[in-house]
Amino acid sequence: MKIAILGTGGVGGYIGGKLVLVNDCKQNHITFISRGRQLKKIKESGLKIIDEDQEYIVKPDTICDNPKNTEKFDFIIVSVKSYDLRSALDIIKENVSDNTILLPLLNGVDHDKEIKKIFPSAKVLNGCIYILSNIKKPGVIKKYGGVFRLIFGSSDLNIENFQNIKKLFDEAGLANKLTINIELETWKKYLLISAYASMTSYYQKPLGYIANEKLDELEEVLKEIKNIAHLKNINIEDETINKILQSIKTLPYESKTSMQLDYEKGKKTEVEALCGYIVKEANKFNVKVPNMHRYYNVLTNKNNK
Repeated sequence: MKIAILGTGGVGGYIGGKLVLVNDCKQNHITFISRGRQLKKIKESGLKIIDEDQEYIVKPDTICDNPKNTEKFDFIIVSVKSYDLRSALDIIKENVSDNTILLPLLNGVDHDKEIKKIFPSAKVLNGCIYILSNIKKPGVIKKYGGVFRLIFGSSDLNIENFQNIKKLFDEAGLANKLTINIELETWKKYLLISAYASMTSYYQKPLGYIANEKLDELEEVLKEIKNIAHLKNINIEDETINKILQSIKTLPYESKTSMQLDYEKGKKTEVEALCGYIVKEANKFNVKVPNMHRYYNVLTNKNNK
């Protein structure tokens, strides 16, 4: 297979690194599509992965910022920031055929629909991932703790046709699940990350503060997001909310979300995907989401400063 990893941050870099690690016989050709200092460092010395108690350096078959327009990929993992999705897809517009499989692993929901608009004939899956990882410095990805679960699939396509992708992840030691109920799974992940990211960014406090001081408010926010999901025919159960309220208590007090860190560093943020989306959908359905609306107003002002 000709595989491309579009975006080599904490998610794409880690998954890509694991795929390269088990590709000793070169059964697959793996291309990293990166940019900036990350691209430069990987070209110079490979990508270093710090995976709990292990460290290893991987070198993809190809590393570039723009693949040759004559090359068609069989499988593309899209793992860029949500606000970079459209420009990233432009980079690969000549590399996608009717047989190409695309799997978005981004923060937010409905990214598969956006990809389908651009590549209507390609095989577009949907997916979400549970992982704590980031770029520690250019050329270095650090994964924290034992959390990893990749869920992917489609409610439109026959998922049995993608067993080869599941096998690829299995052989790389990446815990994964192939499912027809992928919309529900992506919304369950979104429920968690949207609430966590919005609240930590708004209060500029870690998750431990939310767990100890704002647990009732967190429950309100989770219900606001759940109500929007239900209006879109995504039936999230109350038990999912209860699990999130319990699990946040087990996280290290100083844990921060990536969006909170982006605000602290004055960088561009995913506020539209993780907060604004809920506010805009609420407006469409003429329902109230007071907490998310309050966060969105404050956070967009911060973004514009």
